[in-house]
Amino acid sequence: TVLSAFNVTSKKTVTFTSADLLLITADEYISEEENPYILLFHQQQSSRGEYSTIARKLCNMDYNCLAVDIRNGGSDNSVSNETFKRCKESRCPTSVSDIEKDILASIDYAFAKSNQPVVLFGSGANASLCLKIAKENDNVRAVIAFSPGEYFLPNISIRDTISGLRKPVFVSSSLSETPYVEEIVSAVSEEYVQIFEPEMGEGAWGTLALSEENENASEYWLALLMFFKELR
Repeated sequence: TVLSAFNVTSKKTVTFTSADLLLITADEYISEEENPYILLFHQQQSSRGEYSTIARKLCNMDYNCLAVDIRNGGSDNSVSNETFKRCKESRCPTSVSDIEKDILASIDYAFAKSNQPVVLFGSGANASLCLKIAKENDNVRAVIAFSPGEYFLPNISIRDTISGLRKPVFVSSSLSETPYVEEIVSAVSEEYVQIFEPEMGEGAWGTLALSEENENASEYWLALLMFFKELR
């Protein structure tokens, strides 16, 4: 792989509250206290464990990371989604607007710590919500979306919602998904969007593209590295 995974100063599990007072669990990876944050949001039915290796590599790019359990979860990498568990126990609401509350609370948490705009990084349905929130929230600097989709039709069209988004966007997916994800970001001006299309093979869906299970993960990492270099 392009980046070593073990250059992190510290990792700790933290909690903070969503707007409806649901307690959110997240893993916080600190490279340097003054660094800006990348906020990592798992796909549906998953957990913050989806990013356990990815976060460590991203910290090498001079960012801190916050891998968040949000309420539309399950488990990943043997890490259960604590926010989802609490939500299930309390029968909390799980509409799109409720899931967005968890993302917004994460932005508030990271911004309060660093006083710098954050980068949103999402997978699957939550990649779509990251794109939507990036358009709406001034404390978001850029967004990385792995395998976003129109998960919320007919109520919400992500393509229409993000029309006019004027922030750097990195979008990627498997090779066969590329025309679909291109359509989703087609209403965003080309000057803001980088669409990465794998060239060494089919690649993979979502964050699996960045894992060792994808034999072509290195080309995804290289593209991400270039995106972050341009972001500085």
